Amino acid sequence: MVALPKDVMELLNDRSASKILGTRASNGDVHLINVGGSGAIDPETIFVGEIFMKASGENLKLAQKEGTRASLLVSKGMQSYEVRCRVKDHVTSGPMFDQMKQQFAQMKFDLKGVWLLTPDCVWNESPTWDGGRRMV
Repeated sequence: MVALPKDVMELLNDRSASKILGTRASNGDVHLINVGGSGAIDPETIFVGEIFMKASGENLKLAQKEGTRASLLVSKGMQSYEVRCRVKDHVTSGPMFDQMKQQFAQMKFDLKGVWLLTPDCVWNESPTWDGGRRMV
């Protein structure tokens, strides 16, 4: 587990940034989806709201079971970072879930669950000379 750098955490919490979640299916195929309802709770915890996540949800369960990683690419303008994560938990009740469910309802989404991910490493994927370098 690593702590997210400040600029990565800020971009993860920017609602206008594009966020792509990458997971691996049981047959080895890569599955990618846009995730609008996601961000960083703290430097060691990323959340992804589960709304329509059928295949991705199954793949995250598999990653949690096998101890493999998922990846979240976050981009805006010339900033782009890949955060490789371990699956920490899938929350479907409790105070944190209830609070997030209310926030998602304001955006007209019915939240089914919240996936909690732990950053394992962060790569700079910006189209600059720093692109392709591991940050932490």
